[in-house]
Amino acid sequence: MRVAIDTGGTFTDCVFLADGHMHVLKLFSTPRDPSQAVIDGLKQIDGSESLDVRHGTTVGTNTMLE
Repeated sequence: MRVAIDTGGTFTDCVFLADGHMHVLKLFSTPRDPSQAVIDGLKQIDGSESLDVRHGTTVGTNTMLE
């Protein structure tokens, strides 16, 4: 299963393909530990098969711009 995750300042978005259909999971980000929202999202996605995960974030860029 392929999963793409974008961690932002407010939301963490997960987009994944399951059974030939695209699904979207939107979670609140966890600023104190950004990895927690990623882990929470992956737990909600059926992990019975291997996952091909891609991750991106704008948190660092946004911090520098602000």
